Amino acid sequence: MSVTVGVIGLGAMGSAIAIRLTQAGFDVIGIDLHERNMAELEDHGGRRAATPRAMAEEADFILTSLPSAEAFHDVTTGQTGIAAAGRPGITVIDTCTLAVDDKAEAARRLDDSDITLLDCTVSGSRATCLAGDLATFASGDKEAYERAADVFAAFANPLHWMGEFGNASRIKYVLNYLVCINNAASAEALAYATKMGLDPHQVYDLVNTSVARSRIWELRAKMMVDGDYTTSRGTYNISRKDAKIIGAIAQEIESPAPVFTAALQQHYAAMAQGYSNMDTASLYEIYKRAAGIDDIVEPE
Repeated sequence: MSVTVGVIGLGAMGSAIAIRLTQAGFDVIGIDLHERNMAELEDHGGRRAATPRAMAEEADFILTSLPSAEAFHDVTTGQTGIAAAGRPGITVIDTCTLAVDDKAEAARRLDDSDITLLDCTVSGSRATCLAGDLATFASGDKEAYERAADVFAAFANPLHWMGEFGNASRIKYVLNYLVCINNAASAEALAYATKMGLDPHQVYDLVNTSVARSRIWELRAKMMVDGDYTTSRGTYNISRKDAKIIGAIAQEIESPAPVFTAALQQHYAAMAQGYSNMDTASLYEIYKRAAGIDDIVEPE
């Protein structure tokens, strides 16, 4: 008998995880606000559910990949949310990047219905997920984590157990802190090279042979030299949402963040110039424009 897994939020990452789950043989049910994302799931053998409550009436595990705390609370404990199904024993694998307090509140309310919420986060791109190489972090109830082992195995590689609830979110803050900085650093360095008259494609290849290479450079500098900011389906979500959480924590614990803050300003500049719904690799265009370099890829 197949195991049913629900996926709520079929954006760039949620849809990739759902596809991996269908490929692994799970019965996958999905929910998303966009019809094109639902159609994509069905094309890969998944099914659609009308509401999170309807999904929870048959799913053994539910994975959430949502853009905001408001959406997360509505999906988990709202009137048509998971808890409203009144079905005990479900494990919710939450992969959203949210404040720990928001996740903890939902976990407490779900626990009243004998539903376990795991604090989980992921690090990677849609492409790495589809390739089965999505770094995944999980924390919370160890028994629930172990029950979900086969679900994690479909998309998580490597998979890290982080222990105390909230630790998966905390390591994600660190990772996104670095991603924000490295996005800007890669764009800035490539614009610098371009302004000097070097061939950007050659620069990309040469950096990849040196100690200056990074995963962000490999991923995003390739998009920069190709001028392709849409295929990845990435957006400025780190700048729009996650950076607020990271910055608030830095202020609360009195941890200096000057480099992060400076890099974030460039992300905000890109959003202000219309690149919000394109991959953050488009930061290259912001630096090119500032440096007076022609041949700018304009926002769509």
